[in-house]
Amino acid sequence: MTFSPPSKQRIEYLELAAATYQKQLQGSPAAEYLTSRGLTQGSAQYFRLGYVESPVSGHERYAGLLAIPYINRQGVVAIRYRCIEGHDCKAIEGHSKYTREPGDKAKIFNILALAKPEKRIAVCEGEFDTMTGWQNGIPTIGAAGAKSWMPIFNRLIRGYDEVVTLADGDDAGLLLADTIAEKNEHAKTRQMPHESDVNSYFLEQGKERLLEYTGF
Repeated sequence: MTFSPPSKQRIEYLELAAATYQKQLQGSPAAEYLTSRGLTQGSAQYFRLGYVESPVSGHERYAGLLAIPYINRQGVVAIRYRCIEGHDCKAIEGHSKYTREPGDKAKIFNILALAKPEKRIAVCEGEFDTMTGWQNGIPTIGAAGAKSWMPIFNRLIRGYDEVVTLADGDDAGLLLADTIAEKNEHAKTRQMPHESDVNSYFLEQGKERLLEYTGF
């Protein structure tokens, strides 16, 4: 599988969108939601999180959603959107918790972490677990979901002494861990407690317990 980088024009458009939504975050329902998930204002700024209050042209369908940019050295190369309402998204026909733009391919979230001089790297399922790990001092990258880890990603994590998958406490979490371990001899798995993940564990137990449990 090969991946074609987005065009310069596309990146400029996504940069504009991300900057617009980042400005709309303060005082928004999304800002309250991020606080409820334990993310600090500093983390929101670092990851350039935003709220789609007034969409840029072509983004009208994402109004009212949290904007999560995917950023590499080129800039913003994708934006994923999350519903922040309190309802059960699965119970609503045609409604998804997460939405990506048409044609967007799976990418590593927080890929810039791979540029840091670390001997160990953690892999999480989902952006919130990734951001939570990073906020608490764990060098972390993320896959959008358990089935979103692409074979080409394995090239990017070669050279680490350890690749630790911080797996969700369910079967899907182990699926991601097993997928990574198949092609990485230095891969290890640290599964979170039953029905827990990095973010929920941090909210319940705090930073020190999270670092102790994950081994970081």
